[in-house]
Amino acid sequence: MARDGVEVAVLGPVEVRGAASPFRRAASLDLVVYLALHRRSVSHAEWALALWPERTVSASTLYSTASDLRRALGSGSDGVPHLNRGGALRLRATVRTDVELLGRLARSADPEEAIRALALVRGPVLTGLRRADWAVFDGTKAGLQSEVVRAAAGVADVLLRHGRPDDAECAVRRALVVSPYDERLYRALLRATAAQGSRVRLHATMAELRAMAAECDSTASPGHGMSSGTRAVPSPSSADPLHPSTTGLYRDLLLRPAAVGSRPARL
Repeated sequence: MARDGVEVAVLGPVEVRGAASPFRRAASLDLVVYLALHRRSVSHAEWALALWPERTVSASTLYSTASDLRRALGSGSDGVPHLNRGGALRLRATVRTDVELLGRLARSADPEEAIRALALVRGPVLTGLRRADWAVFDGTKAGLQSEVVRAAAGVADVLLRHGRPDDAECAVRRALVVSPYDERLYRALLRATAAQGSRVRLHATMAELRAMAAECDSTASPGHGMSSGTRAVPSPSSADPLHPSTTGLYRDLLLRPAAVGSRPARL
């Protein structure tokens, strides 16, 4: 991030870092998050509907909210405000998100960069917003969760290649806080625990996954159970709620020679 930039952190409790001053209006935080995750010009009608879906707000409310956000964010070193003025709002590139940093770090082959990537995940995404229904309805929240899952899988692979399975497990478990029902993360977790050289840990991880899948199978509404992360899904008549690729991976890991011990986790 640029030295004079602002960071909108959404991978956990929402924080705005580097702003010139505090927000005076509660809706300003919601607005900066909405704009940070919709990197285009957003009309007043669009963001008003996202922030106040149940009622129509006055033009003065919209104006004061945008003005408060512009004042709080301040300007870059060039004197240009981080938020434009006009009929549609758009943040400058000087306002970035922790999601962008996550993606960049997760693509690195450096294990230290990989650890930094998942350290950005501080909890469930978008926590603390006054109103975040829009993030569910337009797919933003699901997209953020998928980004964390992809990053965690890549980070775990990097750490395993560098002989750090304990750190790989910690990275995956951090991502599970964001997306606890994604089976792709459990497959990564199986690989990490198998690489630690303990059959007991491997069995325990599979038991943990089966318990989670059984819970989802019994309580979730259609379309809200475990996410396999693949196109194929188990047959509805199958007694096993897990994806075949997961059970196949587990059997394969059990057949492999036990790995040598691992380094202590540091994440």
